[in-house]
Amino acid sequence: MLPKINVQLGLTPFDIVDKFKNGAPVDLIGMARALKVDVDQNASFPDPKTSGSIKKLRDGTYLISVNGNHSDNRKRFTIAHELAHFLLHKDIIDRKGLVDDAMYRSGASREEEYQANRMAAELLMPKSLVVSFWNAHVRSPSILAKVFGASEEAVNIRLEQLGLSY
Repeated sequence: MLPKINVQLGLTPFDIVDKFKNGAPVDLIGMARALKVDVDQNASFPDPKTSGSIKKLRDGTYLISVNGNHSDNRKRFTIAHELAHFLLHKDIIDRKGLVDDAMYRSGASREEEYQANRMAAELLMPKSLVVSFWNAHVRSPSILAKVFGASEEAVNIRLEQLGLSY
């Protein structure tokens, strides 16, 4: 009989993300740090409509820059969006970096931006948490927006995505 070997497998980036999706509002800065991504929440850009960017630095680390003039909720969505690019489209970031305008359009394809927006909504408002609040009869978009640190518009879109709209 062979002895049992306890092998400690490394966590994937998605395993790390899952550890942050158990409480609202989701700690996006903590998530970024755990993924070894730095975040500058007070960046300025030549175009004031730019929401944020993510790029690989010379030392191999990654940096998310967020427009410092935007609202806190907007900043949170931008961080989630750029983290989604990090998780889904690292190859594009490594080649050229990504800068997202106010409509979250960048050098990525329309499909890649759609993917990043969908994942950003999941990072910001995890399905399991949204459903838990919904089942506890917390259904007001304005209350859910405060709970998740998101805009009412983002909450309404997320509720619709999850089939929870009125």
